[in-house]
Amino acid sequence: MAEKRVTGVELVKVGTWEASTGPWTVTRADIAAMIDAFTAGAVRKPPIKLGHTDERFDGTPSFGFVDKLRTTNNGDTLVGDLVMPAWLADAAPLHYPDRSVEAAYDFQDGAGTVWPLALTGLALLGEAAPAITSLDSLQDLVAASARKRVALTTTGAGWPDTGYRTTILIAAARRRRNQRKVL
Repeated sequence: MAEKRVTGVELVKVGTWEASTGPWTVTRADIAAMIDAFTAGAVRKPPIKLGHTDERFDGTPSFGFVDKLRTTNNGDTLVGDLVMPAWLADAAPLHYPDRSVEAAYDFQDGAGTVWPLALTGLALLGEAAPAITSLDSLQDLVAASARKRVALTTTGAGWPDTGYRTTILIAAARRRRNQRKVL
C-alpha cells in the first residue's frame, strides 16, 4: 500500500485551550517535553486515528503515525510529519481537515523513566471542532504547498482546443473556492 508524508503539520500551540477534559494550558516546556520523549524513543511514533476513539473499543486500526516532531514560531508551535496511506493523505484535507493531539502527563516508559509530557496519538477530525482552534487546517496546508508547486507556462499562439484549457480553469476555480475563509 502506497503511503504519503504530509510535512510540517501544526499539532499544538502555546496557550490555554478548552479541551474535552477541561482547560489545557500548553507551555513551551510542554512542547519541549513532548519532543524529548519522542526523540528518546520513550513512546512509539504516535498513531493517527480517525477521530478520538472510545477506550472500550481497542481494536480500532491506526491510519499511520506522526514523525519528526519539531518546533516553529520560536518554540511556540509543535509540528510533525504525518505518514499515512496515500488515499487518506489525499482525502484528509476535505474530510478530516482538523486534528487533536492525545498526550499523557507523567508518562512512564518501559525503562521506568518518567517523562513530564508525551504525545501518544493524533486524532484526525472531520465535523468535530478541535480544542486548539488556531492550528492551520490541512486544507490550508495543502493549498499553501500547491501554491509553491504550480507553474503554468504557454508558448505559441494560445491554448490548443482539446478541453485542457477548460480543465485548468475549473481546477483554478476550485482552488480559489477552497481557499475562501468562512467568517
